[in-house]
Amino acid sequence: MANKELIEEVGKYIDKYYEPGTDDIRMDEEMKSIFDKITSFRKKRKEQKKQEAPADYETDMSAPAEFDVGSMKKTKITKEMSQTMATNRNIDDLMNQMEETFSQRLLRMIDERGLADSEVYTKAYVDRRHFSKIRKDINYAPNKKTVLAFTIALELSLDEAKDLLRSAGFALSRSSKTDIIVAYFLQNKIYDMFEINDVLYAYGQPVFG
Repeated sequence: MANKELIEEVGKYIDKYYEPGTDDIRMDEEMKSIFDKITSFRKKRKEQKKQEAPADYETDMSAPAEFDVGSMKKTKITKEMSQTMATNRNIDDLMNQMEETFSQRLLRMIDERGLADSEVYTKAYVDRRHFSKIRKDINYAPNKKTVLAFTIALELSLDEAKDLLRSAGFALSRSSKTDIIVAYFLQNKIYDMFEINDVLYAYGQPVFG
């Protein structure tokens, strides 16, 4: 058994650093202020691109886009992500979902949206072999960046993204600029990987892909 002095030291450490609830990004005044700054930044970037790009360049950065690997170009998504997900699931279904592993939850979300695996892992910049491991191993443990990439590829709401992260043992944290930026795009239903990477890079954060 640990000695009393060590227990007291650990207790002091917990008292000093533990802040319940701070990992969960919520839309309070502080977060709204941060999101407003990102919105302002995006507008400036959009204006810069208008000035730098040729006349026929697509300047509507607010619309979601997907990455066309074959042509290496950004193309507009033509099909809408289903907005009619069932909301009246019974208690048994909800309880089962609470116990889902990351792999189970990810695959269920892909199926519910009627998407092909390749559509999702390509947009998330995850290669086929990596995705195959996720599919085959029910207890696969991804890194946080991979989970965040899938929240964008699946076009999740902020709450859905939190659930997917939680299934992998992660949470959105205010101490992470990457998390805040991704949360901003999810909150505003903007799923353009190019623009997200552009903003991440501008803030000195690692990009996806």
